[in-house]
Amino acid sequence: MNRRRFTTKRTFFGLMIPLVAALVIPDQRAAAMTVSTQAAALYRAGLAAKAANPTLALADFRAAVRLAPDWEPPLYEEGVLLAVTNFAAAVPVLLHAAQVAPNDATVWNILGWGYYKKGQFAVAEREFARQLSLQKGSGPALWGLANCYANSNVRAFANARADLLLLRGQPAYQSLANRLLAQLPPDAVDASYHASAAITYEDAIAMILSWKSHALHYPVSPVYATNHVGPSSDVAPYVSDAAAQGWFTHLSIPSFQAPATRLALALLLAHAYGIDKYDYIRPFSLSDMAVVPVNEQMYVNSILATRLMAVTAPGHFSPDATVTRAAFARIVERANAIMAKPLTTSRLLTPPLIPPSKPPVVYFFATSTQDADLTAHSQAITALGFTDYPLNTDLPSGAAATGQSQAGTQYVPATLSNAAAAQLAQVQQSQIAAFMVLGNYNNVTHQSDPTIVNQVIGTSAMRHALVNEVVGIVVKEKLAGVTVDFEHMMPSDRMAYVAFLRDLHAALSAIGKKTMVCLPESYESQGGASAYDYQALGQYADWVMLITYDEHVPQGQPGAIATLSNTQRVVQYALQQIPASKILLGMADFGYDWSQHSGVEVSMGQAQALAAQYHAVIHTDPISDTPTFDYTDAQGVQHVVWFEDDASLAAVDGLVHLYGLAGVAVWHLGSEDSGFWNIVH
Repeated sequence: MNRRRFTTKRTFFGLMIPLVAALVIPDQRAAAMTVSTQAAALYRAGLAAKAANPTLALADFRAAVRLAPDWEPPLYEEGVLLAVTNFAAAVPVLLHAAQVAPNDATVWNILGWGYYKKGQFAVAEREFARQLSLQKGSGPALWGLANCYANSNVRAFANARADLLLLRGQPAYQSLANRLLAQLPPDAVDASYHASAAITYEDAIAMILSWKSHALHYPVSPVYATNHVGPSSDVAPYVSDAAAQGWFTHLSIPSFQAPATRLALALLLAHAYGIDKYDYIRPFSLSDMAVVPVNEQMYVNSILATRLMAVTAPGHFSPDATVTRAAFARIVERANAIMAKPLTTSRLLTPPLIPPSKPPVVYFFATSTQDADLTAHSQAITALGFTDYPLNTDLPSGAAATGQSQAGTQYVPATLSNAAAAQLAQVQQSQIAAFMVLGNYNNVTHQSDPTIVNQVIGTSAMRHALVNEVVGIVVKEKLAGVTVDFEHMMPSDRMAYVAFLRDLHAALSAIGKKTMVCLPESYESQGGASAYDYQALGQYADWVMLITYDEHVPQGQPGAIATLSNTQRVVQYALQQIPASKILLGMADFGYDWSQHSGVEVSMGQAQALAAQYHAVIHTDPISDTPTFDYTDAQGVQHVVWFEDDASLAAVDGLVHLYGLAGVAVWHLGSEDSGFWNIVH
């Protein structure tokens, strides 16, 4: 691992400067015992040649050792020279010197720096500690330990800081200590934990803040709250600071001293580096991601997309696994390197797009007969949904009885109007696929009615009867499939809806017909609070339409029909649950003209005509990326118009290609303008 050191680049001896010259005193070493004149002469010759000719000096020291094997000075000098070029060979020589002269602390310093150079920090710390035990307050030992604490795989800045503060009182080390102190980021990660131990939540937080504050100049706020960890914890300031920034929003942490899971660490990284869960395009195909809550899946996929954290094996993330302290140090180091200069566009951080094997689907809802549009653009339309099949609104009498007597049906009035029947015949003579739209629209209230759905799917017997009736109509009318458009449903019908769609899909698939389901927009999982289980419903459908329009409706306040950023978020959430190859992105080819607290629908062409008639200036709203204008009519009434134009729909269509979706589902045929067809082509 290419770990950045806090010390400047030095040679082996340079790491020890200014301590070597002060530690090696030839006369004192030579006087330590009585040796032969020849051995002493060789030792002195080696010292004289040491600077200019280390090879010759090494030969002299070895010769002196052969003559006086228990004399420590030449052993020590031989070990020092070997440590520069062949540390493995130097170790037994230096250990022999330590055995001969157990009170010579400098041997342990040479061994400590040798192990430090090799990255064996734990062993290096042990050798420096031995030196310190022989020389209380030793500057060389404290300097060696401080460097180990500052640069080891398990960085212990608190220990490094303590040693450096002691060194500031020693003139020979004051400058070096001040320099290294200035480079230390704030940290209090407990150095007593082994590198191979699973990292705890509080250590992970302190490590992230330490790296992040140093590399990105991130200011750690001086918050010392104790509501998350006890006041005795030396990382309490870091945990409190992370809490103040909202790092723990999606985490359930039993104890900050407990080992952290990979999922928790990924979420911590996401919050620490400001990852937006909506920034990245498609999820990774991870077999164990289904156990992760959806809102957390999106963060994790962002972390994986930016390569801040790797998968554990192909197709796996292992959210419940833990990470060692040393491994997490490498993850955070990589995160700092990447996020210090993040890419300017999220598209570069995501897996490459796989071009769709088929042209995008263009599905239209038909709310009235539009023979001219069908004739002119039949080649561009994939499927047409007939909205003439609403569920009966007054079961089990009234219209239900009428429908049953006319067509032998109980739930769906299956007799089309003459105009609709003629349009169906026209569609079936082309390559366009005709779909029944099974909706819960109430013709009395002119709203989607959740009670209708509740009446017809509440029990297994009722679901079975409705499925049989729908399939019978599909066969009779030679339809290509069914689009289920149940809107504003009650959450209590969530399970029943999945069961109904499962049974319908199975029955239609058995006769070669398609099932399509329409889902209201959603940005994140709401669990049982929502009637729409994206994942389950998507499993039992061939196409899934995302209804991303009607953000503002005629009965409400004026506003955008569909905000582009919201549409993108809906897509990104849906992709966590449903394959892109199934998704049809909802597209509105209309607008609303509001006046006197209510609105009426206008087509794309009608909106443009109104602006021209009243000389209104159309401008693009910067928030929604959609056009709007206002005008005053001949009676002096103020109007506000929001609609979709070619530019806004081109942006929506761009999302289809960006995300590799199946296509678009447009409400509704006949409201589009001529430019629309250039977009979908």
